[in-house]
Amino acid sequence: MFLCVFFNFRSITKSTSRMKPIKHFFIFLLGIHTLFAQNNNLEVINTSTTSGVFAVKGTISTTTAGASSVGVRGSNLSTNTDGYGVWGTHSGGGIGVLGGAISGYGIYGSATSGYGVYGSSTSGTGIYGVSTTGYPAIFTNVNAANSNNVVSISTNGSGRGLYASSTSGTGIYGSTSSLSSAGVIGINSNGGEAIVGFANSNIAGAVVGRNDNGGYGVRGFVSGNNSDTGIGVYGQIGGSGSTGRAGRFENSNANNLMNTFEVYSNGNGNIPDNTLGNASSFYLNNTNSVGAAVRGEINSIFGNFGAAGIFGVSSGTGGRAGLFYASNPSGNGAALIALTDGNGNAITANAGKDGNGVETNIDGAGTALYAWVPSYSTGKAGRFQNFNEDNDNDVIFAQTVGNGTAVNAKVDNTQGTAAAVKGEVNSIFANFGTAAIYGVSSGTGGYAGLFHASNASGNGPAVIAIADGNGNAITANAANTGDGVESTIDGSGNAIYGWVPNYATGKAGRFENKNTSNGNPAVHIINAGTGSGILVNHTGSSGNVAIFQSGSVNVARINKSGTGYFNGGTFSSGADVAELFDVKGHIDTYEAGDILVISKSGDRQVEKSQSPYSTLVAGVYATKPGVVLTEENLDSDLSGKVPMGVVGVIPTKVCLEGGPIERGDMLVTSSVPGVAMKADPDKVKVGQVLGKALQDFNSEKVGKINVLVNVK
Repeated sequence: MFLCVFFNFRSITKSTSRMKPIKHFFIFLLGIHTLFAQNNNLEVINTSTTSGVFAVKGTISTTTAGASSVGVRGSNLSTNTDGYGVWGTHSGGGIGVLGGAISGYGIYGSATSGYGVYGSSTSGTGIYGVSTTGYPAIFTNVNAANSNNVVSISTNGSGRGLYASSTSGTGIYGSTSSLSSAGVIGINSNGGEAIVGFANSNIAGAVVGRNDNGGYGVRGFVSGNNSDTGIGVYGQIGGSGSTGRAGRFENSNANNLMNTFEVYSNGNGNIPDNTLGNASSFYLNNTNSVGAAVRGEINSIFGNFGAAGIFGVSSGTGGRAGLFYASNPSGNGAALIALTDGNGNAITANAGKDGNGVETNIDGAGTALYAWVPSYSTGKAGRFQNFNEDNDNDVIFAQTVGNGTAVNAKVDNTQGTAAAVKGEVNSIFANFGTAAIYGVSSGTGGYAGLFHASNASGNGPAVIAIADGNGNAITANAANTGDGVESTIDGSGNAIYGWVPNYATGKAGRFENKNTSNGNPAVHIINAGTGSGILVNHTGSSGNVAIFQSGSVNVARINKSGTGYFNGGTFSSGADVAELFDVKGHIDTYEAGDILVISKSGDRQVEKSQSPYSTLVAGVYATKPGVVLTEENLDSDLSGKVPMGVVGVIPTKVCLEGGPIERGDMLVTSSVPGVAMKADPDKVKVGQVLGKALQDFNSEKVGKINVLVNVK
């Protein structure tokens, strides 16, 4: 190694000011402790501790230096990968290579195919860029056709590929102006997170997506995975005991008419498992929870269409706007509960076309529709109303194909005075069907109406009908062979009881046949018992017990005293007139046809005849009297009396004691007790003749023939 130093001595002699470079050069020489040649071409060592000294300095002093001018240049012409063009090291915590520039590049590295700048550190920082007011580092791709990464970061350790932190600025800021590119892309190809944001703040987010135009703030999607496990956006809470919300969407602009949150899916759904294929699914998985899987709330003064806590729409030809399904067969919770604390309806249902406003059905033993009023409430359990005057359909239609009741109403209050069913119609017409309650029996049996007072100890009537107007309280009509009204009684009451109160002036009953061709009686009474077929009791101060008219003209009447008046006389199927008499002896020894004579042992007493031609003869024990007379009251006990026929045709006992009897023969008593015989006209005296025979008789035994009884 050798050192060549050339001086221009002529310059030295001409000017003292020109001696300064030489002076500096000698100072430089004095600072050199060792200048020697080993494996290195040049090595300069400076042992000074003065600030700002340097071992080697290269300076281009002109301000118009040419292109590619270099103050210090190091080159390594090796064709392999070993060695360095310039190598700066520092044994302490200082800087190995320092580059500075006023407005240019402090350090400029360039490479054709290698690294423009390569920084490496065993335990420190490979490259460290610092700036007071500018950018600590800028990486730019100036070639539009270059598709390589501007900055490529990789690590084989467990640390971060890129770590950025800021006290008041942005840790990482990525920007792009291309629609197909992204400001920041994070990729994890081995199952981890592509991008993770951490924040330790109560007001700021770990990850914020913002779009100042019409696009989206955050977009999460899954591509290329068909395992049904991908999630576009996943919000979580609860890790390490954390509390808060897994997701929140908020619109702070009152004039923003767009949806705050939208979920859209064109999936086919899943019929076997309805937890899959939904546009959204919410699941609160805690058997002890009292929270809601979905809670919707709206705070508005309006009740417009769509102003709802939850608004479900079915826009297709099928589907449901809402479906609530309590799927646990052992569960007791309701599928849907609607509550309102205000004055509005808990549920309002409207079918805009031909569907039902509400349809409910039951698969078990419950109630398809159960409406009830709690013990503290005063409202109605149900109300059904039709506001369309042109709607002829039923307001309520109840139908059952079973044996149960179609409608069952009960007032379960022993102190109550309300009706179980109240029907009211407000109409000026009395057309068929215009009724407060309209019962129809359309089968071959059944009742159009049945009212049953089922309490055996009860005193209330099964039916009460009251008309405050001029119409009938009850009108009954049987269009076929049935009865207009059939009434029976199982106890001791009355099958039909018609009465007029003390303030009314109407009739207790009226029966009228208006069909001139109807030959049936207007009233038909049959009595199979031992009582009277009809009983009329007149308790008033005047009037008749009965009046009978023909063409509205009285033809017969019975006054209050029991006297009968008949315009056309009377007609009886009996053949005689009889009067009741007591008999001597026991009544069982008497029979119809016996000849009776006046008894001398008692007043108004008769006995059987005992002798012929008796002048005491009075009559015959009548078989079928047409008229029975008595001095006794009708309610007196007449069981010990016999009806003695005194006038008329009466079957009479006869014998041949007076000879054969021919028609017209006079008859008198015989010696046979109670038996008559043919009279001898020569022997007859006044008062002995019983009557005249109307039949021939010629029998050895006692018999009966018809006799025209007329005692003379």
